[in-house]
This record gives sequence, C-alpha cells and structure tokens, in this order.
Amino acid sequence: MKFSSLLLISTVALSAGALADDAATDHAEQSIAQERKALREAAKLFCTEVRREAIRGLPTNEQLQRLSPFITPELRSILEQACVYQEMQIRQHPDEKPAWIEGDLFSSLFEGVTSWEVGDVFGAPSVDSWAKVKQTYGEPGQKPETWTDTLLFKQREGRLLVDDIRMGGNWDFANGPSLRGGLPGGVKEGDDHTSFDERWKVSFTRDGDSVKRVTIKSADKGAKEFNLYGDSSDKPCPMPVWVVWSPDCQMLAMRLGDGPKFSRLRVFRLSSSGWSAVTIPVFHPEEKKTISENGFKETDSLMDANHWQDAKTLVVKYFASYTNGDDSDGYHQFVSVRFGDDGKAVVTGATDVPGDD
Repeated sequence: MKFSSLLLISTVALSAGALADDAATDHAEQSIAQERKALREAAKLFCTEVRREAIRGLPTNEQLQRLSPFITPELRSILEQACVYQEMQIRQHPDEKPAWIEGDLFSSLFEGVTSWEVGDVFGAPSVDSWAKVKQTYGEPGQKPETWTDTLLFKQREGRLLVDDIRMGGNWDFANGPSLRGGLPGGVKEGDDHTSFDERWKVSFTRDGDSVKRVTIKSADKGAKEFNLYGDSSDKPCPMPVWVVWSPDCQMLAMRLGDGPKFSRLRVFRLSSSGWSAVTIPVFHPEEKKTISENGFKETDSLMDANHWQDAKTLVVKYFASYTNGDDSDGYHQFVSVRFGDDGKAVVTGATDVPGDD
C-alpha cells in the first residue's frame, strides 16, 4: 500500500512536470506566433503608407508626417536633417543638383515599386527584428523587375517601428546598402570630401594601397589642418579607411584598417578648442576577462563605424574571435556607443548581427 502510494505520487509529479513543460512550450510558441503576426502587421502598415503615393527623393513635410507613426524618431530626425542640408545646397549652389532630390530612397530601385508583398519575418531578444518584402516594379509591355528588401525594426514604447531598410537589389546602380547608408549619419566617406554642412574638409594622403595621413580643416581659406591620423606614432594602414559624420557634423568616426585581421576606430568631437579625440570604451570587459582567464586568445578583431543612430549615438559593427585549441568563442554584433556633452562615452546596447539569408 505504501509503495503504491509513493508510485502514485511519483506518477502525478511526473505528469505535472510534463504538463508544465508542455504549457511552457505552448506559451513560447504562442509568443513567437504573436511576435511574427505583429511584425507582419507593422511591415504591412509601413509599406501601405510609403507606397500610398510615389515619394521622389526625400519625403515632403506632409509625406514625412504621414510616415512618422511607422518609423523611429531617430530615423525621422535623420530625414529632417537631410532636408536641412538639401535646402542649404539649393540656396548655395542653385545651378547644381542637390543630394536626395530624385528617385525612390525607400527601395533598391531608383524607379520605385509598383507592388509589394511581405514575406518572412524574424524576431529574437538579442537581434533586431526584420521583415522581408518582395518588391516589384513593372511597366505595361515590359518584363517586371523583382527583388527583396528587408525592413529593420526597433521597439519604441512597445511599438515596432522601421529604423532602416536593407536594400536587396543586386544590379548596377542599385540603392544601397541601406536607407541610412545614403543619409547623413550613414554615408561612409573614403576619399577627400567636404562635410554635409560644408564647414569642414577632410583629406586622405595615400601611398599605394595604404593611407598615410587623414586631416581635417575648416573650409575657410588659410585654415590650419588637424591630424586625424598620421602622427609620428602612426604607421601607414591598409585600406579601407573611411569617415562617418554624425548627422549634425559635430562629431565624426573614422575606421582604420590595421593589417589583414585587425582594425581600429577613432572618434572625434568638435569643441570650442577644435577637434579632439574621444576615448572609446572597451566592449564586454568582464566577458573578455573571463575568456582570457580560460586561456583563450584573440585571433581577429574588427570595429567598423557603421552609422550614427542619432547625433550622439554611434553604431559600431563589431567582430572578435577567440580560440583555445579546438575551442572558439567571439562576438558579431552591432554595439551602440553614446557620447555625452562632456565627451565621455558609454556602451548603451548590443545586438547580434542578423544573417543575410
């Protein structure tokens, strides 16, 4: 009798545990299904609004007002800043075509989109959510062009909002690689250029496939140059080397190649005394300490200035790998670094880089 009671209690406990596991699995599956439904709905709402009428170049004030409920405040601010620079270019260079004046900025194809369909969606706690959109452009009597762009979402106050569009067109002259990549705060400048506000000139001095020096100076005649790279302690570094300006042109990030496996990142801010370097915080210091204590050694490291999320937040594409014999570990992330008015920087977040499939 006693054995039978124990057996019964054990069976009931196992059944309860199995039921709890099943309930947890069902809940997880329901959460995934709900998240995918929400992503698909957010993608449909954005695509419906952005395709309500043809948007040529930067959206007008009215068009941007209509898009605002479906995009992040940061992306809206970037688009508004682009409008400021475009208007400045029109005033100062009336005989030249300003930037962002024509074409469809919200897809891979200059001509735009005539039909669309939301496809696969994905969301996970450590990765920004995305939705793939099958885009089509067709004209009567011609074979339609079809490609897939990817909407990238961020959570803002409990809502899924579009923060960028990764362009999927693979033909010549396709818009790319992303919406942000063609706007202030995302353009990678690898040659001599002037800042968007036309106040600063950046120059590259090359020696074959290496960069020896990068300087910046005021656009005013006779202005003194400031070295961003190329002091006596700097050796020529292999390309690519590029500069990414913050949207308001008050800061800039510079990606420096340093051999085939390692790269460096330098950030500068404009103050009353000129341009000064900002110290970048170490990424994942505690985790790296643990990795080192367990005998792992760094084999590769890459820090790319990817884009500015806003005027004070730089998004760095960060890759690092560590090995210990046959074991390996590492990171492949987008790391957000926030710069205070005092020039101090802190890491505010990190998400895994999504796959390109």
